Amino acid sequence: MTPKPHRVLLDRVSAYADEAAAYMRRRRALRKPFARLYYGGGRASDHASDSDSGAELFVCAGRLIELAGDGGASERPSLSPRERAKPEH
Repeated sequence: MTPKPHRVLLDRVSAYADEAAAYMRRRRALRKPFARLYYGGGRASDHASDSDSGAELFVCAGRLIELAGDGGASERPSLSPRERAKPEH
């Protein structure tokens, strides 16, 4: 007995989805954190988190994030587009 046509298509799509999920799992397992610096002229360099320069860059980036979260514009509530469009009386 031959399978119904929609079952063949469903099985094929499921197989592709399973293959893609396995690929993403493998890719995630191999991925390591790194810092990328961009220079003028388009040059870029990558620094692994376990290298000396990479560790220093991660510490500096963490401090910048802390400073950005401590105050400034983030404490003020932002206006929604609707509130910005309201005319002031």
